[in-house]
Amino acid sequence: MENYYLFVKEAAHQKEQNEEEEDSFDQELYEQCLQKAEGNETRAKVYYRHRLKADLATEPVDLDQREKWPMLTPLLILYTLGTIGVLALVYGFLANRLGWW
Repeated sequence: MENYYLFVKEAAHQKEQNEEEEDSFDQELYEQCLQKAEGNETRAKVYYRHRLKADLATEPVDLDQREKWPMLTPLLILYTLGTIGVLALVYGFLANRLGWW
């Protein structure tokens, strides 16, 4: 079932890419790619698609603005629990050795 889902998702993505490519065909860019591919149309299409994706790529999301310290809260919790645990072990060891109970 999971493989089917991935296949359908990939097919939809491929269809979307083809529609984008047809909508925004740049003849000048294609000719540059054809020159670089030395007349090989298959390689030229690959170059063209790659260059088109690079041009259409959106700005990367700044993850620091979305959440300043995403791991700060879990780290503080773990360090606090660890510190309390070590203090309890030391106190228990000393209480046992010194006969505090």
